[in-house]
Amino acid sequence: MAKNAVLAQSYNEAIEDGFNKYLEQHATTENSEIKVDEEKLIADIENRWLDTPLEQLHMQTPSDYINSIATLDLLLDLFIEVASISDVGVPDILIEKLKQYGKQAADRLFDFVRDWLKNREQETVAAVSQAVYAIGCLKYQEYGPKLVELLLECFTDDLVTEAICAAIVEYQGDILEELMKTFHATRQAEVQEHILVCVAEISREKQSDEIFYFLKHAFRVISNLKLAVEILGDYGDGRAIPLLRGYVLKNIKAMDRSALNHMRAVIKKLGGDIDDLVLNS
Repeated sequence: MAKNAVLAQSYNEAIEDGFNKYLEQHATTENSEIKVDEEKLIADIENRWLDTPLEQLHMQTPSDYINSIATLDLLLDLFIEVASISDVGVPDILIEKLKQYGKQAADRLFDFVRDWLKNREQETVAAVSQAVYAIGCLKYQEYGPKLVELLLECFTDDLVTEAICAAIVEYQGDILEELMKTFHATRQAEVQEHILVCVAEISREKQSDEIFYFLKHAFRVISNLKLAVEILGDYGDGRAIPLLRGYVLKNIKAMDRSALNHMRAVIKKLGGDIDDLVLNS
């Protein structure tokens, strides 16, 4: 087996074994639901894996093998090999190694993604998704708008779309204007929903009037009302209360009980009065 394949397989096996051991250690007959901090667990497993010599690599550790890679071509070959079979993405060390090659790495990753768009082969979609996310981690400004454009092309592919959104969020406030402009320009409901989620995630800790009015507008125009309501509730701006109450009062006769209860819960969460928002039997 080629060295890249050995490394990729060993990483996947280490992650699987690590999760299985964690679940075995924490499982009890009284507690069937086990809470897992996946990010921390993966980081712990990954650190142990990096320092474990592999017989098929002549007792070289994964860390030494990765750090010995001396060209971007070889690094991308390994990146694609690992990303193609990994259930949890690629090790952080590969992202950090890509950063050493600067914008050239982002260019090559984006070329890989563009090539995939020509035929969209499903066997490479996992690697493409990780390439997209890696572009976001590299954070070169010119790729922010390109990722938003990619969302318009790929919104029907769930795995790639999830990666695009994660990559977009990496840009934080720098990409908000581009996201909102695209939201207003597109007529694709799914794209609008993904953009709304990205804006909400980026703005969670950096609230502003501009963002609130954008979320308010989105509530009025997107088809997924439940999503828009949840986002307004999570955003936490009490100015949304009159908007939500007004919607309920106007449409209560046409709302089913589940939708009404969800809206009432969010209004209450924001500090609003819900006593009069009831369905008459």
